[in-house]
Amino acid sequence: MTRSRWAAVSYLVLVFGSGTLVGAVGQRLYMTTTSVTASAIPKTPAQARKDFLTRMQKRVNATDDQVAKVNAVLDEAKQKYSELDQQNKPLRDKIDQERIAAVLAVLNPEQQKLYVAWRAEVKAKREQEAKARAQAEQAQSGPVAPPQTH
Repeated sequence: MTRSRWAAVSYLVLVFGSGTLVGAVGQRLYMTTTSVTASAIPKTPAQARKDFLTRMQKRVNATDDQVAKVNAVLDEAKQKYSELDQQNKPLRDKIDQERIAAVLAVLNPEQQKLYVAWRAEVKAKREQEAKARAQAEQAQSGPVAPPQTH
């Protein structure tokens, strides 16, 4: 090959190599940024309510009296949701039992044992997380007071 061909091939390799390097660095930077953003800690219901009431004051210029009344409306809705959940619990439990029985029917006896053990682990973990959430929420709040204006 002539010298000009070697130079052209060298430039092409250099351009494609630098493009690959820039792409890899950009991908790494993008993945680091998005994973940090995605791992944000979710708000507790008490924090979400406080933020909502604060935004009500700022965005719609709600008075302290209005905010207190909205807080009472939120309490009433929460109570109604809780009652609805309790009413539907037997139906949900029945559907869960049917689902579990159907899954077990598909598995062989060895797999059934593993599945039952796995379900027990998941149930214990959920109960532990629910207990921790309840303790954290109770520690952070009590009754939710409307935000104070300055």
